[in-house]
Amino acid sequence: MRRSVPVAGAVLVLAPLVVVVLLVVPGRGTPPEPADPSARSGPDASPVVQPQARRLLDRAAAAPATTAYYGVQFVSAWTSRATTSEVVDVDHEPGRGTTVSTDASPAVPARSMTLAATGTPSIAGGGAVGVLAAHYSLAVVGTGSVAGRPVDIVAARRPGSAADQPEAARFWLDRDSGLVLRREVYDRRGRTTRASAFVEVTIGSGSVGTTASSSSFGSRAWSATINTAALAQMRAKGWDCPDVLPGPLALVDARRGGATGDIVHLSYSDGIATVSVFEQRGRLAGGALAGHRRHQVAGHQVWVTGQVPRRVVWTSGRTVYTVVADAPERTVDQVVAALPHRPAADGDTLGRLGRGLDRVASWFNPFS
Repeated sequence: MRRSVPVAGAVLVLAPLVVVVLLVVPGRGTPPEPADPSARSGPDASPVVQPQARRLLDRAAAAPATTAYYGVQFVSAWTSRATTSEVVDVDHEPGRGTTVSTDASPAVPARSMTLAATGTPSIAGGGAVGVLAAHYSLAVVGTGSVAGRPVDIVAARRPGSAADQPEAARFWLDRDSGLVLRREVYDRRGRTTRASAFVEVTIGSGSVGTTASSSSFGSRAWSATINTAALAQMRAKGWDCPDVLPGPLALVDARRGGATGDIVHLSYSDGIATVSVFEQRGRLAGGALAGHRRHQVAGHQVWVTGQVPRRVVWTSGRTVYTVVADAPERTVDQVVAALPHRPAADGDTLGRLGRGLDRVASWFNPFS
C-alpha cells in the first residue's frame, strides 16, 4: 500500500512547526476535569493524574490490540546536530505488529520495517500507562482534530511544574477508536524534540493495506520474560541489569531472545522516553561497523546510527551493548555513559550484530 502524501504532509517535512496550524483545529467540548487544587508544587511533588486522562490513556494503550489502521504519518526528531523528518506509510494489524515503509528517493532507497506487537511488561506494575502516571501529572487539556478526526488532548507535566512552565508531552487521542493520532515531546525549555502525527488515516475493520496483509510480518515479542528474582541471579553471573538509568528511567521489562536465547533485552522508560538495552556475549569485529559512525560519549568510543530511533553500539569486556532509544539526545548520552565501558576481552566475534533489534525495541511502546 502506498498512499499519496497530501500537501499538508509535504509542508510538515519542510516546516515541522506548522503542524499546530495544519493538524489541530481547536474545538468545543466538555470542559476538562480540574486538577487537584491541593496538589503540592516543587521538585518533590507527586504526580497528579486526572481520572479522565487516565481512562483515555488506558484506552489508547489497549486500542492497537483490537484495532487495525493504516495511513500516512510524519515523524520528526530534533537534536543539537541535525533535524530528521520523514513521511512514512504505516500499516497496523492487531496481534501482528506495525509495518512502516518509505518510498525511495535519489539519496535513500525505499525501506520497510515491521515492528513487533507490544509485549506485556514483565516488571512494571500497572502496565505501560502506569509507568507514565508514576512519573508525570496527566490532564485533559482540550479537544481538536487530527487528519479530519475529532480528538481529545492529554498533556503530561513534570510533577510540581507551574502552569506557565512547559509541558513534557502531549497526546492527541482519537475519540472514536482511542488510538494516538499525534504525539509531541518537549524539553524543559518547551522546544519540541520528537513529534509524529497522521496526516491521513483509515481506522477499523478491513482497513489494513497491502503491506500489513503480506507475509512480511515476522516479529514477535520474545516470550522468555525475566522476573526480578532471575535478574538478581543474572547480575551474580556478570550480567549488567541496572534497575534505573539516567532520566530517571525505570526498568519495566526484561526478556531473553536471539537464536539461542543469548541476547538480553532490557526496557527502560518513564512513560514518554523509552530506552532498550541489549546485552550479548561476544565482541565487535574489527574496523568500522557498517552503517554506523564513530562517536565519543563521555570519553568512550561507540558506534552510532539513526535518530528515529537512535542506536548506539560498543563492546565492554566480553559483552556487546546495543542501545536503541526514543529519548532526548542528552538522555541517550547519559544512559550510554552510565553503562559499563571495560576494555574489550577475547571472545567470539558477532556476525550479524543487532539484526532486528530496532524492531524488538518497539515492544514497550504502549501506543503502537
